Formats: sequence, C-alpha cells, structure tokens
Amino acid sequence: MADTIRVLHYFAFPGGGIGRYVHELLSHMVEVRDMEVELACIPSYHHRQAARYAIWPGLRDITHPSPWRRRVRFAINLVVNPLRAIRRARETGAQILHLSTIPHVTFAWWGRALRRSGITLVATAHDVRRSQGLIHLGYELEELKRLYRTCAAIFVHSEHQKRDLMDFAGVPAERVVIVPHGPYYHGRPQGDKQSLRRRYGVPVDKQVALFFGDIRPDKNLDLFLRAMVPFRDRLFLVVAGQAKNDDGKDATYYKKLANGLGLADCVRWRLEYIPDEEVPDYLELCDWVAMPYSSRFTSQSGVLNVAVAHRRPVLVTSTPTIAQTLARAEVGVCVDPDDLRSLTDGIARLLARQPESFCGAMDKYLQTYSWQTNATVAVDTYREVLR
Repeated sequence: MADTIRVLHYFAFPGGGIGRYVHELLSHMVEVRDMEVELACIPSYHHRQAARYAIWPGLRDITHPSPWRRRVRFAINLVVNPLRAIRRARETGAQILHLSTIPHVTFAWWGRALRRSGITLVATAHDVRRSQGLIHLGYELEELKRLYRTCAAIFVHSEHQKRDLMDFAGVPAERVVIVPHGPYYHGRPQGDKQSLRRRYGVPVDKQVALFFGDIRPDKNLDLFLRAMVPFRDRLFLVVAGQAKNDDGKDATYYKKLANGLGLADCVRWRLEYIPDEEVPDYLELCDWVAMPYSSRFTSQSGVLNVAVAHRRPVLVTSTPTIAQTLARAEVGVCVDPDDLRSLTDGIARLLARQPESFCGAMDKYLQTYSWQTNATVAVDTYREVLR
C-alpha cells in the first residue's frame, strides 16, 4: 500500500447540515499528513469558495427553480452521479470512495461498477434507516442494507446509531466507527447583544430563545409555541429558518397557531434561509437555543453544534443520539420528546439558570468533540481498512 492515502468524498446536494459536516471534516482532514482528499460535488455546492480542500464539481446538478424538473434531475442523478464519482476515483487513483450522501436506491446499478473498479467503499450514515421510500420502501431498505454490508467501514455519530446499524443491517461491530459532529463556528457577530436586538426588532428586556434552521414537523415548533404560553410575559422567541411545508405545516400554519395562543407579540419571524454571515448575529442576540425535537429525530443535530460553538445553552429533547452526546457535557436542559408538560418544565428550569452556569460544560464539549479529533479518527479508519 502506498504511504499516501487518497480518498474521494461524495456529496450530491448543495448544502444543509450534512454539507456543513462534510466541509468541516474535510477542512481538518487536509491537515493530516500523508492524506490526499478530494470532494466530488455538484456545481452549486455551497462551500466551494471557502474550501481549503480539493474540489471536483463534476457531479450533475440537482437544483432547478421548477419543482418537477428538480425531481426529474434528482431521480436521474441517483444513477449518473455515483458512476461519475467512481470514474473520477479511478482517474485520480483514489483508493477509497467515501459516501457522505448515500444513493442506495440505485445501488443495484452502480454497485457493479464499484466492484469492477476495486475501490474500497466507506460511508457516513447520518440517519441509519429510512422511513419513506422514493419508489418502494421495502426494496429500498434491502438495497440500503446491501450497501452497508459492502462498506469496509461506516461512520455514525453515536453509540446508539452504531447499535441500530448493527441490528438493522447485520454489520459487524468492528466496521462501525463513531465520528461525532464537531462545533460549527460561523465567526464574530456584527454587534453586541443589545444593539443586535434593536436591529432585528427583538426586546432588550426579556429572555430570548432562538429556534433556528430548517423548520420541519419532527422539530416540534408548534409544541414549543404551546409550551411557552405560561412564560409570555418574560420570554420572547425568534424563529429563523426555512419552513419546509411538510404534513401541511407551512409558515402560515405556525403563525396562525402563535396568534391563536396569544403569542403574536412574543415571536419574531424570519422564515427564510439565513445567510452564514448573519448566523453569529442570531446566536449573539439570543440567551439560549430551543431544540424541542420529536422522537422521530434520530440523527445528530447541526443546530446543537452551532449553538455550542457560539456558547449558547440549549433546551433539547433527549433523543438517543443527542442524549448520549450531552451525557459527556451537559450544555443545556434535556426534556422528554413530544411531551408538553416536560417541555414546559424545561423552559422554567432554563429561565431560572444563569448562562454562566454552563461555561464549564461548554469548554468540555468543545474539547471532546473537536474537528481535529474527528478527522484523526476518520483517517486512522482509512488506514485500517486499506491495511
């Protein structure tokens, strides 16, 4: 085996939480000796300008203003893009193809090309299972299991996900490696807390909670609105992110609910994508971050790692992966999933604590889950599978 390890990472979406994860991991991976890494991505990859690692934007783009054209592109590229990545890996001499998004639906097609290439397959399972199918869920789950069993190593984010993967696909424990999320620091804010609150129309005399990121039903914004009713005289909520309009819960649904609960003057809405340069402002103006996620939320959370990077405590649901992460550093208050009474109690507990009381836990979290450590674990795994 050559001393230098060559890895081609595969990411076929523009950005999102997984895109940020890939960007941070690869940014630190290039600092490891005897390691060459390149990212195969689509031309509209959000982090192209900031990347310090090699990029090959040769995957077919899936983005398009028209929803039906976007769906057609996505379906076609489930076949085309894995084949392009395999061809690129062969051209560049990459020994490992690392899937950061997993095109399992079409594995029966591109898997044959992978076997002929002799390239070693590694994947990151951000979500171990799938609850919805594109064509037929039963078939797709079987293909996902086959793909997992083909991998020489699979990265997950917690011990819970590791056990779930072993149960689901029968993957041996030695092939499953825990590589957590690290902190997502977005830089310094453009002002202090008071000036930013005035700029964004947020009260300066109340505690401020931030609900940040994509707004989906499994993130329970509606449950949080109900839980904050008893605290409307001293708690203000900022909602900043895109509403995904799943299950009929669009922006209008959440605003109507807030108005019906008497919270019209207690919520500031910014229902759109928040540019990276504004993220530090929203973290600075808030006192803590609300993450009242449903039990259906099984992955690690990018929002958690943004909050901790900017030293903001969290009110968070104790889903298995998140609970195991916070067990090593208690950077907030944990509540039971989908439980209004527990969530209400959690808000009361957080309102009663001083933010400074979380400083020690923040330091421990940032040290335990550093990107340098995660990159080292990943590269050590590459060496092991090639050995």
